Amino acid sequence: MIRILRAFAWLRWRTLLNSLERRTSRDALERFSIAAEQLAPTIAAIVLLPSMIGLGGLAGYAGWTLARGEPQGFIFEGVRFLLLAACAFSVAGPIMMPGGDRTNAVRLLLLPIPRGVLYLGNAVGALADPWVLLAAATVIGLPIGLAAGGSLAPALLAATAGALLIATLVGISLALSSAVHLFVRDRRRGELLTLFVVVVLPMMGLLPAVLAGRGNHTAGQGHQPREERRTSAIERQVFAAVPSELYVRTVRSASDAEPGSSATALAALTGVGAALHLLAFTAFVRVLGSTATTGQKRVAGGAGRRWRLPGLSRGTSAIAINQIRLALRTPRGRATLLSPIVVFGMFAAMTLRSRGASDFAPLGLHGGLGLATFSTFVSLLAILPLAMNQFAVDRAGLTLTLLAPVDTMTLLRGKAIGNAVIASIPGGLCFIAAALLLPGGNPALWACIPLTAIAAYVTSAPVAAILSATFPRAVDLNSIGRGSNAHGAAGLLGMLAYILAAAPGTLLAMLVGVALRQPALAPLAIVVWTIVAAGISLVLFRLAADIFDRRRENLGLTSQRS
Repeated sequence: MIRILRAFAWLRWRTLLNSLERRTSRDALERFSIAAEQLAPTIAAIVLLPSMIGLGGLAGYAGWTLARGEPQGFIFEGVRFLLLAACAFSVAGPIMMPGGDRTNAVRLLLLPIPRGVLYLGNAVGALADPWVLLAAATVIGLPIGLAAGGSLAPALLAATAGALLIATLVGISLALSSAVHLFVRDRRRGELLTLFVVVVLPMMGLLPAVLAGRGNHTAGQGHQPREERRTSAIERQVFAAVPSELYVRTVRSASDAEPGSSATALAALTGVGAALHLLAFTAFVRVLGSTATTGQKRVAGGAGRRWRLPGLSRGTSAIAINQIRLALRTPRGRATLLSPIVVFGMFAAMTLRSRGASDFAPLGLHGGLGLATFSTFVSLLAILPLAMNQFAVDRAGLTLTLLAPVDTMTLLRGKAIGNAVIASIPGGLCFIAAALLLPGGNPALWACIPLTAIAAYVTSAPVAAILSATFPRAVDLNSIGRGSNAHGAAGLLGMLAYILAAAPGTLLAMLVGVALRQPALAPLAIVVWTIVAAGISLVLFRLAADIFDRRRENLGLTSQRS
């Protein structure tokens, strides 16, 4: 078994080296793009190392204070909530960022490797998750601090409980990761899961604020209903069964010389970990045994209809419509459309609760104006995964486009118009909803919001084309995690480009409309700036066309990668 695990480690190392030496990369820029993408996890691990050392030191100090019998201060409570956060990330991580490498065990079924060893290899790989590494540094530092304080027996018990906690966190990650992969094998179920993650989970974040408001109202009345008391008791019982709380109870009971309570918590932690790994192994075996992807077949019922955007040539309209369909028919595209609406709903609820007094820094806008400005900018940022990788997201479709009799400027214009329509759908809905829910303010300032968004997009659209051609990345739009994101460099530079492109129009609106108190002149000033931005955009689009033509062959290769 040790030899097989060593072979797995060597296989991962060779996979990394091979990814840096791909022969399909025909120029230095493509090789640099791939190297930057593959080395990003290594750089993140290097950055994570100081955090692990710091957390280990804090946990050691917390253990030392426990051994000396000093009052448990905020440091121990910080360790407690850190471990609780690790449990939360173990649940959310496999859903939000499903690890593609852990499903590659299906390829190893032809080898004489027992499935239990394959599962163990996946478990060892899960130890590299950031939340597991941070939790491991904490549970290692705490018993060292206990031992340094002279409590050897509690230190040994804390070390045992820490090992069980890490194993439990790995079990949570593996169980949910396998369950997610089983769930998304059906395309329809995968899309439902994506919508649940994007829409339902953020809305659940509003529940604490709503419940807090209801709790304050009830407290003002001086009594608590029996149903709420029963609910609070159930919540406490469920919270006590969380693995991190079982670990904390074990350590506290051991330091307080309560062997019965400590043994009970340790046994409960052992049972929870064993149950989770049994569930994870069962789901893992199901993943290995059901390798086919299922789902209803798409019926091209509307193939006979040829949509065309008015005012555009046939080629530009076809490319724009294809980009829009990518957003409407893929989970990542739907997330791009829905996430700004969800963010708008959350901030609209908070603004309505504060009766329009929420301040949207750093603009200092209040009420509907601030909400509309904020949500419009969020809608612009939401298209980053598509706009900053607008060529590679087509996969083989881009190869067919490159072979079609379509000139480069037609392709770039079509992509830019398609991304503009994708951003305008949630942006327009949020703008109208903000005006209906929170009316008020000068109409001229309201008119500045869409004008500023148009100027910002016109300026940044050619920059998005340049970054997409410079840093192409083969992605899977059926996922919502890292597998569907644009290249890290393109995403970061694209976000900076959007911010810089939105700055002139925003500053003009604030200067003319607020500082000079001439709001009627603010839209006119932004219109002038939009005309200037259009001229800048034409020059940048010519540069983007030159870069695209030089990168055409590499883009075609990128679109065919799996």
